[in-house]
Amino acid sequence: MTKRSIALGTVQETVLIPLYGRAVESRKPQPALRDDKATQIVGAIDYDFARFDELRSLLGTLLRASLFDRWNAAFLTEYPTGTVVELGTGLNTRFERVDNGRARWFELDLPDVVELRRTFFSDTSRRKMIAASVTDPAWADMVAASSDGPYFFSAEAVLPFLEPGRSCATHRSCCSTRRPAPWTPRARSSSRRRCGGSWTGGRRSWWRTN
Repeated sequence: MTKRSIALGTVQETVLIPLYGRAVESRKPQPALRDDKATQIVGAIDYDFARFDELRSLLGTLLRASLFDRWNAAFLTEYPTGTVVELGTGLNTRFERVDNGRARWFELDLPDVVELRRTFFSDTSRRKMIAASVTDPAWADMVAASSDGPYFFSAEAVLPFLEPGRSCATHRSCCSTRRPAPWTPRARSSSRRRCGGSWTGGRRSWWRTN
């Protein structure tokens, strides 16, 4: 089988690290997280993944993925027809791991990452990839036009790469999709950045950032 060569920017290339971490874990007899799709993708890309074997962060990416899976699943349990928006989705396979068959999913990343991603994933009636920067407010309009929410915005290892002002702009884009609803948002951010004093967004938005 001919492997897929890649040409990603320096920052974008980091999407391969969590992908490889999930693939390595999946090969274990009793994995903490099983991701057969990640194993398939690693096997199909022409890249020296072994360079990541000694990275201390490899385990961290796996634990982070497990936490985000749990948070996504909790949201979909409470709002089974809600909308998940993955900001900086990379080569994530969360849809394959936690989708409930009813929710809407939007997977956003830079054009070169989405081009690679389309090698392994396809858009469907419930799942759509968006090639754009998280700082471009146009993506929020696309999401709002296609879904009424409630929304789960997931920014996994994305915001720390942005300047504080751009992080705040991304936060405002997410808030622009909200609609009034009688429940309280939940938020977590390890970046410790604040926009207007808080990361918590609209009353129909759950937030998970790291």
